[in-house]
Amino acid sequence: MGAMPEVLFEEKGPVNGLVSMAILTFNQLKYTKECIKSIRRHTPEPHQIVFVDNGSTDGTVKWLRRIIKENSNYRLIENTKNLGFAKGCNQGILKSSGEYILLLNNNVVVSEGWLSGMLECLSNTSDAGIVGPMTNNISGPQKVANANYASMNLLDEYARTFREINRYRRIPSRKIAGFCMLFKRELAEKIGLLDESFGSGNFEDDDFCLRATLEGYRNFIAGDVFIHHYGSVSFIGNKIHCNSSIGKDKKIFDEKWRNIDVSSPHGKKLAVLNKLESAEKFYQRQQIDQAIPTIIDGIKYSPDDKAIYYRLAEMLIDSKRFNDAMDALKSMPEEGKKEARRHALAGYGKEGMGLYAEAGDHADQALSLNAGCASALNLKGILAYKKGDKNSADDHFRKAVKCDPGYGEPYTNLGILKWDQGDREDAVNLLEKGFILSPTIADIVSIYHSAITSVGDLERAEQRFREAKASYPLNKRIAFLLIDILIRQGKNEIAMQEIERAMISFGTDDGMLAAALEIRKRIGAREGTDKSKKSGTLSVCMIVKNEENHIAKCLMSAQPVADEMIVVDTGSADRTRDIAAAFGAGVFGLPWTDDFSGARNFSLSKASGDWIFVLDADEVISSRDYPLLKSIILKKCSNPAAYNIATRNYVRGIKSLGWVPNKGEYPLEETGTGWFPSVKVRLFPNDGRIRFEGHVHETVESSIITAGIKIKQCRIIVHHYGKMSTGKLISKGERYYLLGRKKLKERPDDVKSLSELAIQAQELKRFEEAIALWKRAIDLTGEKPAARFFFDLGYCCLQTEQYEKALLASKRAMEIDPTMKEALLNYTYSELLVGDYKKVISELEPLLERAVEYPPASLLLAAAYGIAGQKDKAVIFYKALFKKGFIIADTLHILCKRLVALGKTGPAVRALEALIESGKGNDETGRLLDECLKQSPAILPPPCRPY
Repeated sequence: MGAMPEVLFEEKGPVNGLVSMAILTFNQLKYTKECIKSIRRHTPEPHQIVFVDNGSTDGTVKWLRRIIKENSNYRLIENTKNLGFAKGCNQGILKSSGEYILLLNNNVVVSEGWLSGMLECLSNTSDAGIVGPMTNNISGPQKVANANYASMNLLDEYARTFREINRYRRIPSRKIAGFCMLFKRELAEKIGLLDESFGSGNFEDDDFCLRATLEGYRNFIAGDVFIHHYGSVSFIGNKIHCNSSIGKDKKIFDEKWRNIDVSSPHGKKLAVLNKLESAEKFYQRQQIDQAIPTIIDGIKYSPDDKAIYYRLAEMLIDSKRFNDAMDALKSMPEEGKKEARRHALAGYGKEGMGLYAEAGDHADQALSLNAGCASALNLKGILAYKKGDKNSADDHFRKAVKCDPGYGEPYTNLGILKWDQGDREDAVNLLEKGFILSPTIADIVSIYHSAITSVGDLERAEQRFREAKASYPLNKRIAFLLIDILIRQGKNEIAMQEIERAMISFGTDDGMLAAALEIRKRIGAREGTDKSKKSGTLSVCMIVKNEENHIAKCLMSAQPVADEMIVVDTGSADRTRDIAAAFGAGVFGLPWTDDFSGARNFSLSKASGDWIFVLDADEVISSRDYPLLKSIILKKCSNPAAYNIATRNYVRGIKSLGWVPNKGEYPLEETGTGWFPSVKVRLFPNDGRIRFEGHVHETVESSIITAGIKIKQCRIIVHHYGKMSTGKLISKGERYYLLGRKKLKERPDDVKSLSELAIQAQELKRFEEAIALWKRAIDLTGEKPAARFFFDLGYCCLQTEQYEKALLASKRAMEIDPTMKEALLNYTYSELLVGDYKKVISELEPLLERAVEYPPASLLLAAAYGIAGQKDKAVIFYKALFKKGFIIADTLHILCKRLVALGKTGPAVRALEALIESGKGNDETGRLLDECLKQSPAILPPPCRPY
């Protein structure tokens, strides 16, 4: 994990009750002044401020020097250069003397009650770790989407109202954004400071919050505190490229925390945490049958962790599975069975089973252990209500609220009592309070929705459900009830937007699709471009067949930039057409005639925009690229160009030709291990002369050149996920293969047709056929054969165990193109099997100096080191690969089985021993080592795949 800087506070302490604020500055003086002014105005609590300036040149230092002379509780650390966010914050932490430490950006404006509210949240539970506020400008659940104060002059009034409505709300969240983080000094003493390997202001907060969580703390958003955040002014004002730094820091974070040994203390805790969070996502989506096994699976990592059993029991009780909940509580460690929380949950289980006396006994036991146990008091109220003793019920519910004013259930129950009494206004207020505080509890949500809609206050209901959805975006119940409220108000356009988001988040079932189509019928399709626009309209065109699992995400990504979306369906047997219609696309049927160009051109004929953008259903464009796309189509030009666009084809493996590892540049779109690129024209003017050509592997380039239109490059990226689905890849490959054979029959000596068909044969694992096709293509190219052809030929030879031929073909590819690292990989793979491991080492060492981020070469070099007896070097490489998230054992096992099959048992043994010594093997490694002296049939690995 890497060692954290040692925590050696410069000041003795802590001073009880004092809050030490560490404020980092790097230019942007006007924001610093506004921040400090708001702190002075709204912070009566005892506090000190430690300013850390990171080399400002705009007068910030001069101003800070003056104000610290005027304020004895202000201090200043002056750095001559920018030491980074983490280092600067750590300097401030170490200079602090308070019981509490607050990391605060200089681009925030605080409001009345901000610090007292955060301190209240931090002190509410004994295991609270880090607390942050709500704000207007941040990503994640801390953002208030509809913060509607018109100017900074109205901030205080808005924040005051916000606090009144959301009073005592606390939202559990693993991550608290670093712009404002409050924690106790003792937390830093226990988990260490910010990790300075990040440095730039990204992921230090993720890392710090994760370490707190792994030490048993719970982090919270103070949901009743609102402060203003100007956003990334330091990045923008100081011309720091935020996106590039995010990618770099994300990589550091992933490598630090990915694949930690689960047998280590941190590894066990992280495994449990990941299971709990995965289960929570299933649960929020109402996928209880996936949530329960996931959370149970976490028990194997830490059977004594009470948190697993508690959350499991809570989920089961909320789902009315009371018997299962009791079994979960019975299974928990003995220590937990004596806690008030366990008895309270057991009481709810018994109450749900109708065993009221036993439920009461559990409630009494909980209160005997903790007289202030709010959940037990609430249970006592429920039991009294069932007996008809409403006065006693009211008393218990009020006591529960007093003991824990942030606990939603007793408010809801008090609301039910008021409703019974006919006091609708007070009832709705109480039910709303319960919903605000506990919006994920099924009964609380449903009761509030029923009450607020029955009284007809739908605008108010919409506001509350929107706020809840922002904090819990994966909660299906909240999302669906919000849609219901919008429909009740006749806000069909907005309801349609929410339905579309729900289809992405929760999948598309028949009921949701039927509702979507009904609303779409009311508001109409998004067919046709806006005729009021003078220019710059865009038609997104695609052809589809059986794409119900992908098309919603594709259309959602295109909507913000598309004036119309044209979907030509060539014979889907699933719900593709209905989903496309629900998203407002113009859907047209076209019988399939084995002609991709014909289908593409039919889609172009339906487009009315000034520009055409071509997508496939398993592709998306990122919101990051919207501005660039809009700038191209809105640019006035008498001779518009067509544009080549790079496609990132994401893969699970790491052996594709041109493979590039994910770097975090597109965090929402990246998947798999990385991608390989392909480039073609996708964006072009809607000009009748531009048409696709070719029955298969269709392109528009030829017609564009014939029309005299320039082709330019652009930085827009299309993200393609088709290679991630094996089943889809095979199905699509079969279609392309049959069309490719037809095309080759028409053009038997066409090199392009030969290579295209060879590629499809490879995809379908018809390697012998592919070998014959590649040989024909090579013969036809004469004196200038393509390196790519020999590379593919070598790959196919490897797959058919023709290692000598694979070696020769790969070597020829290297001679033609010395930069093709994939050919070198296949050459050294073949060399390791049938040649000299010393050559492997001599070839791969310089390759990895040039291409550091090439894991297949690192793994092969590690194997060669092991075979050569250089175990120490092999172990270093194995550990580094594992840290980067690559599962290495299976691939090495395949290599070793091949060696054994070739009679090279000794090298296989040495390679396996090095893997075992690295600690990154598995049970199969040991078994294979024991058996490797026996001759085993060779099992083909996937060496460097071309696609």
